[in-house]
Amino acid sequence: MLYVNFKVDHENWTKNIDWTKNSLSILDIKDVNDYVRVLVEFKGDENEFKKMGWNLSKVSRYKYLGTIDIDDKVEKILSKYIIMNGSGSESGFYWTVVLTDYFELKRMLKEFVDSKINIKILKIVKLKSQDILTARQEQILKIALEAGYFDYPKKVKINELAEKLNISISNLSEILRRAEKNVITAFFRERGL
Repeated sequence: MLYVNFKVDHENWTKNIDWTKNSLSILDIKDVNDYVRVLVEFKGDENEFKKMGWNLSKVSRYKYLGTIDIDDKVEKILSKYIIMNGSGSESGFYWTVVLTDYFELKRMLKEFVDSKINIKILKIVKLKSQDILTARQEQILKIALEAGYFDYPKKVKINELAEKLNISISNLSEILRRAEKNVITAFFRERGL
């Protein structure tokens, strides 16, 4: 998984906002055929967003929330991805998206380039899983442990365990070996060895 922060220039629907007194955050984007529906949080002067023709609901003294239907390229592209945040400033619009891998990043960047949108990548953070085992490995290890596979002498043989789990012996063997390696590696890593 990748967290990608980037900046794009303002589009038509955000160009006329007075960024010195107001802020705009995009919380979600949904593709609705010919346009996109954007969930926005506006902080600032109510008259500012009203002159834009937006109908937002007041949630606190200077905070407003609502949806806006727009037809701009950036949001159309981003509607295909998981956005964490989008926020405007005088210098442009800043986005944080979550992507599965570098291939998805390349695909997203290609869409921006093909649409002739200036994009500046600010930061890419690759997330590493903190889990030692995958969910499947954990599940199978737990079943194997409870069935007595790791006892001496073994209470269940690998072929019996594979039959119980309804998977092939070779598949079970591979899952167990990888899980055992991950647990042993983590054990020694914690001890600095």
